[in-house]
Amino acid sequence: MRIGVECGGTFTDLVVLDDGGTLRATSKVFSTPQDPSRAVIQAIDGLPAGLREGSTLLHGSTVATNALLERRGPRLGLLVTRGFRDLLTLQRQDRDRMYDLRYVKPAPLVPRELVQEVDERVTASGAISRALDEESVLRSVKELLAQDVTAVAVCLLHSYGNPAHERRVAELIASLVPGLPVSLSCEVAREFREYERTSTTVIDAFVRPAVAGYLSRLADEAARRGIAGLQVMQSNGGAVPVPVVTARPVTMLLSGPAAGVSAAVAVAESAGLGDVVTMDMGGTSTDVALIVGGSPQLTPEVTVDGLPVRVPMVDITTVGAGGGSIVGVDSGGLLTVGPRSAGASPGPACYGRGGQLPTVTDANAVLGLLGPHPRLAGRFPLDLAAAEAVFAPLATRLGSTVGEVAWSAYQLANVAMAGAIRVASVERGQDPRGLTLLAYGGAGPVHAAGVADELGMRRVVIAPHSGLASAYGLLASGFRREFARTVLVAADTLDDTGLREVTSSVTGEAHRELAGQGVDASTTLDTWTVDMRYAGQGFELSVPLPAPAEANLVERLVAAFHALHAQRFGHADPTALVQVVTLRLSVSRPRPTMALPTVEHRPGGLHQEGIVLENGQPHPAVTMPRTALPAGTELAGPAVITDESSTTYVPSGWTATVDAATNLVLTRS
Repeated sequence: MRIGVECGGTFTDLVVLDDGGTLRATSKVFSTPQDPSRAVIQAIDGLPAGLREGSTLLHGSTVATNALLERRGPRLGLLVTRGFRDLLTLQRQDRDRMYDLRYVKPAPLVPRELVQEVDERVTASGAISRALDEESVLRSVKELLAQDVTAVAVCLLHSYGNPAHERRVAELIASLVPGLPVSLSCEVAREFREYERTSTTVIDAFVRPAVAGYLSRLADEAARRGIAGLQVMQSNGGAVPVPVVTARPVTMLLSGPAAGVSAAVAVAESAGLGDVVTMDMGGTSTDVALIVGGSPQLTPEVTVDGLPVRVPMVDITTVGAGGGSIVGVDSGGLLTVGPRSAGASPGPACYGRGGQLPTVTDANAVLGLLGPHPRLAGRFPLDLAAAEAVFAPLATRLGSTVGEVAWSAYQLANVAMAGAIRVASVERGQDPRGLTLLAYGGAGPVHAAGVADELGMRRVVIAPHSGLASAYGLLASGFRREFARTVLVAADTLDDTGLREVTSSVTGEAHRELAGQGVDASTTLDTWTVDMRYAGQGFELSVPLPAPAEANLVERLVAAFHALHAQRFGHADPTALVQVVTLRLSVSRPRPTMALPTVEHRPGGLHQEGIVLENGQPHPAVTMPRTALPAGTELAGPAVITDESSTTYVPSGWTATVDAATNLVLTRS
């Protein structure tokens, strides 16, 4: 038995599949942001003991992200090469808001007084030009300990080329203070770009206590309930045992949305959809990802709370438009949606939990897009009168009706999500009009067709139990770890033998590390990509590397780089010098073989006639439970299709069809 539990900003979702892939149970409870494990245990406690005993728990959590955003971490010290003490403070010259006169760079996680220098120097080629002065290391560590530091990050210049000094520093720290948590940049992010590498290493050290403590508590609580094992989702879309993620906790950042993408990959493969763009609309935000050729795109770097994180992650574009996003009026008198959210508590006004501000979910309720008698998670009746009441002041201020304001809020949310999809597709060389939109999350199916209209897309797919997609995605995820090493050489100076030497070295180190964490590398698959660029560029493109044993490796890499550059940017220069920058190794196991959940057909479901407001005007609409629609059913919009985890709105001009796998396929008429 496999149990998937994913913690979102508003809800914590649970899905149980047996060993044959049959869906055995689902649940949705309110999240507990103060301690996410409370909601996890609450969901698990709702299961019969027979479903818990001997099962494996797969979990996706925001605990690392929350620790970073809330700056809840240890008193952290940093050791750097002499002369680089101000690296975290200086950061980069570029800024997110170029014309903001009040712009302030994000505060570093380590204040300057807790940054100590050590005497050593390694060159970019990995040569040691100044030996490590061990006395300077001991002095610096003692100085940090005197300032009550409880964890240390180490980032020495060019240690990606030669990690010997960093590893010796770790040994010296252990000799002084056995058990002191230490993060080394050569283990966390063995790549060039000094500031980004240092930032990533510091974040790894900063979130380590929160991640280790949380997973330890959760593992203990799960064991008391008969659960045999715990695995954790990473931001690259792979699930790993607890020792792996506690050794590298930075990989848990932004891991929640990656689980939904894993589910989308499984659905797209099963339905033969080809290239798709996903839209995961939850309570606080919407996450968008592009899946090409059955694989999600990865990005080597993201920014969290203004700080760069150099860890491979599923390339997800996030916009602050979710079901709980607050609707307001700006100083210019224009309607706004988000980014502030009502969250899990108090939530939208219609939840009846004390919310006093209008949200996107309240707008959907007012418009009738959730049906005439909607229920939250299939259990709790929504308060439609409360939803109308919180929109009334906005309508008065704007000189409009409640229905018109609610429709405008619905459209604004759609425009924001369409913008995110353009970033994920058009800016990566893909025309969204040729893609299928795969929508999930509690609110995604309500907005999917409206977003597709904004983009000229003509097909939307809503999988069964779409509101629980991220929890199912945990169960559909296989093991995956990422490793990297910067080489930074001109392609015309690199031959196949030299390339194979580097890949062999990286593979050996990766497999040894995994063996120490209890992972048998003989059962895994190694996949390579190479970051490449034209000489003089400040960014790279990731190019798939054929199997290292194949012939003409470098020549084929360069040709593939030119082709990818032309696809992404519309031009390429075959005569320009190409650089091989960073080699990336992905060690993975295939995702588990399991049947996709389906919707069990139950004839005789309640058929309701209701009203939806489109463009502020009432239109009669049928509301049907999804279980009442057998395969082959066609339903013309406007219509509302309900299930316990989400609601699908079929606007006028769209038709919903139930395919053989019980997916809802929405097509433009």
